[in-house]
Amino acid sequence: MSQLNLRVMTFNLLTATKKQRSHPWRLRKRNIARIITALGPDVVGTQEANFRQLRELAELLPDYDFHGEGNLGSGMAHSDKNWYCATFFRRDRVRQLDAAGRADTMWLSPTPEIPASSFNLGTRPRLVTWNRFELLGSGRDFIFGTTHLEAVNPWHRKRSAEMLRRYVSDKVAELGADVPVFLTGDFNAVAGSPEIRAMAEPRPGLEPLYDAWAEVRADDGAADDADGATFRGLGLRDRVGRKLFGPRRIDYVFFRPRPLVRSVSRIDYAELEHRRQALPSDHYPVVAEFELAG
Repeated sequence: MSQLNLRVMTFNLLTATKKQRSHPWRLRKRNIARIITALGPDVVGTQEANFRQLRELAELLPDYDFHGEGNLGSGMAHSDKNWYCATFFRRDRVRQLDAAGRADTMWLSPTPEIPASSFNLGTRPRLVTWNRFELLGSGRDFIFGTTHLEAVNPWHRKRSAEMLRRYVSDKVAELGADVPVFLTGDFNAVAGSPEIRAMAEPRPGLEPLYDAWAEVRADDGAADDADGATFRGLGLRDRVGRKLFGPRRIDYVFFRPRPLVRSVSRIDYAELEHRRQALPSDHYPVVAEFELAG
């Protein structure tokens, strides 16, 4: 049985309406493209960018296509307030298998089929987009999702985690126990929180999703240390928050089944900080390497 590698990235791109003066998008987008080009991930789950950002980034990434949906729905497609969960994918590595090339979109709410719907007391509508891909040359299919969970209300995040696992469980029942599933995203919750524990804790009828960082780093005792912190922040308020709350690892690559993950890294910006106005985002991306059986 041959082994096939798949490189997965998660990256909160920071919406263009934030940090417009100190870290403008027109400068940030080039360093984001530089990171993606240098690392060459096969699939990249992105969060928070609006459609204009995604389109401009795609122009700088000629080897990639992207698909996704905004949290306010397609009727608000060109609004800068419409935050997308979108997936970039390398055309020479993977092929999208979804009908008519469309992502499977689910709003994280009591009515997941209704665009822009939300749980009560959420800060904004939240969603997940799923795609089914084939790793070219292998005949191997996999499911890939990207999401951006509620920022303030932990109850909202916990309910969302249950919905995500239910979707994955249904897909596994449909496609078979061997189907690889990957879920990337900004979960706005630290490792060990009830929301993150809810992704893997045993639950009747629900497939567990495993945290790639914790799986790889647990053996060396670095599963949750500062080296894994993904929220960087770009302003004074962010620096104060870091002092008060410490480093936070809130961006994840989840997967199933075990044992697929080979390596995982948080990507630092040190080599790109030649001008502070061009820092790519207030989050660091995470890249994980997986081994699929062919």
